[in-house]
Amino acid sequence: MSVGGRTPPPPAAADEAMRAALALADELLLDGVRQVGPVFAGSLRRAGRALAATSRHWPAGAVDELREQLDAYTARETRYTPERLALLLAELHARHRAAGHDPAGVLGTTEAPVTPLRRVRLVALGCRIGGTARDRTAETYFAHADAGIALVLRNRWDLTEGQRPTGHDLSRRRLLGSPLHALATANVVSEHTTRAADRTVTLSRGRIAATSVTPVGSAWTELPRTLLVRDTAAHLRAAGERPPRLIRPRVAADDVRVVLVDAVEEIGYDPAAQRLEAVLRDPAGNGVHLHAQYNPLCPGGLDALATALADDGIRAVSGMLGRAHGRTVLDPLAVLTAGGVTVPDLAPGAGDSLLAAAAHRSPDPVTAALRAALTALADAAHHGLCHLTPATRAALTDGADRLRRTGLNGAAGLLDDLIRTLREEGAPTAVPHWVTAQIRLTTTLDLHQEDG
Repeated sequence: MSVGGRTPPPPAAADEAMRAALALADELLLDGVRQVGPVFAGSLRRAGRALAATSRHWPAGAVDELREQLDAYTARETRYTPERLALLLAELHARHRAAGHDPAGVLGTTEAPVTPLRRVRLVALGCRIGGTARDRTAETYFAHADAGIALVLRNRWDLTEGQRPTGHDLSRRRLLGSPLHALATANVVSEHTTRAADRTVTLSRGRIAATSVTPVGSAWTELPRTLLVRDTAAHLRAAGERPPRLIRPRVAADDVRVVLVDAVEEIGYDPAAQRLEAVLRDPAGNGVHLHAQYNPLCPGGLDALATALADDGIRAVSGMLGRAHGRTVLDPLAVLTAGGVTVPDLAPGAGDSLLAAAAHRSPDPVTAALRAALTALADAAHHGLCHLTPATRAALTDGADRLRRTGLNGAAGLLDDLIRTLREEGAPTAVPHWVTAQIRLTTTLDLHQEDG
């Protein structure tokens, strides 16, 4: 039987690819990132390709991101974080453990590697700028109205010595014959578009295939209800039955939506968190808490965002919609007002405007305890279970104690098992205990913040 016109790979080959990836993950967990060299990175690359070749697209994506994290650590880039490393190690094991229940959803086995899209119309929803000392990246988000999903176009520019472009500088770079700032606020009609399994897209301007870029106009307000949200509470209730984060489909822009705005009730800046916060009200009367983190590559971003939110003609905000601490939250990409679309990451300015202070909210004890325990687990993965420092061992013990004091006895017991196994049986035997603790605490924190 074929899947999407493709012949499924032999089960033995698929199982071998997954076992090889898990073995590399366990090796990394035991040795830590400091022991990683080019040979290990090459093994990860081959493992990712083998998983993709056997239609294990979601584990393949995790392996590829794991390799990117190690590359970032080697280059001393801020894209590397121990917490992300720990999540990726746990994700591979979580997908392996859950694969028997829903292989298509957990492994991505029914996804086509590449899908051609003929005569596609895309509506731009804004742009996010990232990068390091060596490069800059732009992720431009689009609504594919006919399919009812969001897609991402990714671009990367290498930097030469002395180059330090901001998001506003990049806004003038040309893509598909148009400046980035125009593309990020446009209707795009393309006759030569391909979509990858993870919902990233490639747009081409071939000699025959045409691509047109025109202003977005009112296209946001004409999107289907899967993308345009009038009632955020109802939307999130409908989305609440999704699997846990570690085993969801690995698709880009999965949470990107356009939220209609009836009013903006509060706007403030939290200097400790370097974050702009606002409270929006959707047409159904629900409060939406907007959180926008300061991006040093886009110094004028928060000023531009605050100005757009304060505009009397505000109509909608695009961004990543979800729940945290029991509240509806939105990480914004762009703002639609009567005057057009503002994309904060591409805005000019030095970020020197005086913004009103936001009210500070301390994390609840359960969240604090879970985060402390996860930080200790991430530090253990960073150093490697074979090379734990006394400080990391103490942090694991303290994490178990804090969990117990907040009533999370089951989670505390998993850390106790890890600590005891490390002490009495050694690091190799402790690997599954670390994995189980990381999966359990990650999922518990996600559920607590959604319900919280």
